[in-house]
Amino acid sequence: MAVPLTEDVASSIASLPVEILTLIFEAYIDIGPPSQGEFYDYTPALFRDSPIILTQVCCHWREITLATPSLWTFISPSYESIPRVRRWLAICPKYSLDLQLVRGLYHAVSQDYASSVFNLFAKEAYRWRSLSIELDADMAAGLVKILRSDKSIPSTLEKLKVEPSREPELRVPVSTLEALAGLLPSLKFLQHLIWTDKYEASLHSVPWSQLKTVVIDLPSSLENIFSYFSQCTSATTVTIHGETPKHPGKTRLPSHRFPACTLPDLTSVKLSRGCDPMWLLRHFTLPSLQHLEVAILRRDQQALEDFVKRSPNIHTLIVDERYGEDYSYADEVLITDREIVAYLTSPCLRAISRVGLDLLYTKKRIPALIQECLEGGRPLPPLLCWIPENWDQRLVGWWDELDPQLHTLLFSYKDGPIELSSEYEIDSDYPF
Repeated sequence: MAVPLTEDVASSIASLPVEILTLIFEAYIDIGPPSQGEFYDYTPALFRDSPIILTQVCCHWREITLATPSLWTFISPSYESIPRVRRWLAICPKYSLDLQLVRGLYHAVSQDYASSVFNLFAKEAYRWRSLSIELDADMAAGLVKILRSDKSIPSTLEKLKVEPSREPELRVPVSTLEALAGLLPSLKFLQHLIWTDKYEASLHSVPWSQLKTVVIDLPSSLENIFSYFSQCTSATTVTIHGETPKHPGKTRLPSHRFPACTLPDLTSVKLSRGCDPMWLLRHFTLPSLQHLEVAILRRDQQALEDFVKRSPNIHTLIVDERYGEDYSYADEVLITDREIVAYLTSPCLRAISRVGLDLLYTKKRIPALIQECLEGGRPLPPLLCWIPENWDQRLVGWWDELDPQLHTLLFSYKDGPIELSSEYEIDSDYPF
């Protein structure tokens, strides 16, 4: 049962400055940090815990709510009836929209619900500031139609995430995806692109040179990966996930030579093992690079060190040598103790302030390796083993200062016995 406000309390609330009420309203809508793999944290309900509720309290609140764009922009409509979506669009002020349309949210409703919602918001395409969309064939064709139209093109679109459905019955033809990619140059304000696809659509028409943030996750040849990456001349952040081959030792390298490239603005790069990072990086110089994460397909520590020397501003390096069950032929890719020592003692890598090596069975192998090197009269330099914020890795290396809010220390070593933390025995070492 709701407790009625006393006159004094109601008066106090009414007297709050508009700026304070706006902060309270934003907290009520619960606009949080971006979801993983997304541009924003979206509001899934259009009526529950929504700005429409705030507009119904009093005239003063209605005025503030309607005048606050942040309450209306981050939208991911789901499970609302089509009439309610129409009503929301009728009430919502004509602010820019940061829109998420994800088919995974629509399984509990009619099969054509996603397309119906898309068609409603397609009429508002001129307001799209960002779009994160999981496409079926109909929605993909509709998006192509929008981009081909002079009247409805979302000319102010800054951020786009394209994720074709992985369900076979909803598969988007490659020709449609390539048509979509070919229309992206018409989006003159597009600066951030996420493209995730299990099929190899050509992205050569994408305006790579105007993008600031790039995330691509699709099977591609090394030639295509080089082409996309080398054109990111204005980007500050690039993440490339290529499909990992089943026989990494037999992966074909391109037969022709590639030119050396410099990308002056990149500060963060993440490359999956399917990109063959050591092969790719030997062609590049990234003078502004600060953060590098690479997974290893073909080991070439010399290529890594040469790249680090050409890109001298790196302060964080994560090397993923953990293959898990990625391959049927684990013996082809398992890193040896000798190779681990080479990483951990490299003067070039030791000059970087933050380095973490992700291995299989880190907790088991590294203490044994430390002891073996001590007994052999070749002690390893000081080391840490810790769990990073995402808990998906067990890193060994060195870090100028671990943040206890983000990192969990497992053990440390410096010229003597290994010091185990309280988390060491609790933490599982599989498959890490």
